[in-house]
Amino acid sequence: MTEKSKVIQIAYVTIFVGVIIMLTACGGRTPPAKFYILQPLEQSSTGKPLPLNVTLAVGPVAIPAAVDRAEIVTREAGNEISFSEYQRWAGPLRSNIASVMAQNIATLLKTERVTPFTRENIFHPTHRVVLNINRYDSQLAKAFLLDATWSIKDLKSKKLLLVRNSTIRESLASAEYEELIAAQSKALAALSQEIAKALLDIVP
Repeated sequence: MTEKSKVIQIAYVTIFVGVIIMLTACGGRTPPAKFYILQPLEQSSTGKPLPLNVTLAVGPVAIPAAVDRAEIVTREAGNEISFSEYQRWAGPLRSNIASVMAQNIATLLKTERVTPFTRENIFHPTHRVVLNINRYDSQLAKAFLLDATWSIKDLKSKKLLLVRNSTIRESLASAEYEELIAAQSKALAALSQEIAKALLDIVP
């Protein structure tokens, strides 16, 4: 290898190392992922309790395939959606929804005889709420939209007692994910109130 070739090779290595150092300095450390769960209601606003002979299971819960993933999904302009690499659910979303809805309804109806469908080994339910979430749309700094079709079934008579559709919208003032999750929890609380009222109207 000639002296000139050695100089050129050293120059290339020096440039390469310099680029790596610059990229490392600019990029910094990868931010840690944040994990979120939905929050249930803290207190009841419904005066009438669920009858003692009624036990309730909440679920199954069906959610759109696009949001059925670990990453929190947000809607951009038009039909574009984004998957956040660093904002994630702490567990399966559908299970979290069922658990929060069960806790909400139990709080609203002042009873411990409500369970998510994933924990039906606690007791044999007499009634079931089935949830089909059609839209679970999150737009940061804009709004969260929940559209759900739900039913109440009498498991003893195997009769479908009620089918309804609910659309709930919660506005967002910022692009913070904490506010988005709070809005989702608030929308599920509003849906729980509709279901709790319907239960009191139709169960004996």
